[in-house]
Amino acid sequence: MYGEFKIALSVTDTSADGHHVRVRLLTKWEGSNQTVTWPWHSLTSGAGHTLTLSSTAGSDYGIWTTGVEVARFEGDSKLNSCTDWSRIHEI
Repeated sequence: MYGEFKIALSVTDTSADGHHVRVRLLTKWEGSNQTVTWPWHSLTSGAGHTLTLSSTAGSDYGIWTTGVEVARFEGDSKLNSCTDWSRIHEI
């Protein structure tokens, strides 16, 4: 394994629309354009609340790029989402 790194994810529900939000880590292996999707983390306590979590991530193949996806859900149906990517150099 190339090693683990610490990761913190945070999401705030800013809309009192009756839907919940989720956040998850996205990664890409070194030399690959394939996206690895990590498990979703849900915030169901309503508008004005924030979910912050800390964990570690690692891969036997190395991680070259990390991203985050935030989505709005109705039950288990994803209504819409956005992603943001950031390149990391060496793990």
